[in-house]
Amino acid sequence: MARKSATQGTRKGRWLKRLRSKYRLMLIDDRTFEERFSLRLNRLSVLAITVVAFAVYGVIVAAIIVFTPLKRFIPGYSDQETKLNAYRSTVQADSLEQVVRMQDLYIANVRAVLRGEVSDSVAPLTPASLKPKPEDLRPGLHDSLLRDRVAQEEQYSLVEGRSTTERRELAGIYFTPPVQGIVTDKFDKGKGHYGMDIVTQPAAAVKACLAGTVILASWTTDAGHVLQLQHSNGLTSMYKHNSVLLKRTGDRVKAGEAIAVVGNSGEQTTGPHLHFELWHNGDPVDAASYMVFK
Repeated sequence: MARKSATQGTRKGRWLKRLRSKYRLMLIDDRTFEERFSLRLNRLSVLAITVVAFAVYGVIVAAIIVFTPLKRFIPGYSDQETKLNAYRSTVQADSLEQVVRMQDLYIANVRAVLRGEVSDSVAPLTPASLKPKPEDLRPGLHDSLLRDRVAQEEQYSLVEGRSTTERRELAGIYFTPPVQGIVTDKFDKGKGHYGMDIVTQPAAAVKACLAGTVILASWTTDAGHVLQLQHSNGLTSMYKHNSVLLKRTGDRVKAGEAIAVVGNSGEQTTGPHLHFELWHNGDPVDAASYMVFK
């Protein structure tokens, strides 16, 4: 046993000695035999250099594959776009499968109806079964109360069914009074006075009743400086007899924003005031029903 151990130790020592044995790598000019380059190496250093070179080469190749478009040319590699297209195709195929299944069920039901294979639990549709019974036509309590309320709301309407609809549409809208003052001439559609005249402090700011867009900012002989706003829900508002207009056509304004200054411009005026009109779907509306000017 001692001899075997000694022999193994001798072999290991020889092997390590061979790895550590130094060699010289030389480059010599073939014509003059002059030494151009020389390098001292051993087997262990050559092995280490080879391993390091292969590791660096592997890192460079991996970096090129990961960070460059060359990875798309590698067989079996799928990029993010390919995965996304595959996912979309899967979802679309699942949706198409459901549509085909529903169509197959529909065709099966149609075939069953055409063959007369209808379940006995379903009552057949006959003219007698479709004829309404007299007791079904009697109005109930809630229906009668609703009819009475609608009739009361529409009894003073000049146009049947329209005034009530307008009141319901405008009741939920918050209007900002254009000015605070005294109403000297109220809305009267019968006399052709489609707005109201409001006397307020001279040079007071005229505010927009709702957010909207200026569709008219001009001068007329009878109304002076006129400004008109287009709002949502089919609403338009008009402001007449101003001394100065602060907005131009196409400007967007917010509710309560100053758009003009109260004045006395135009022929149809006897003093500084604001003539304010509110229109809904092309018809004049009494603005006093939706805002307070005092």
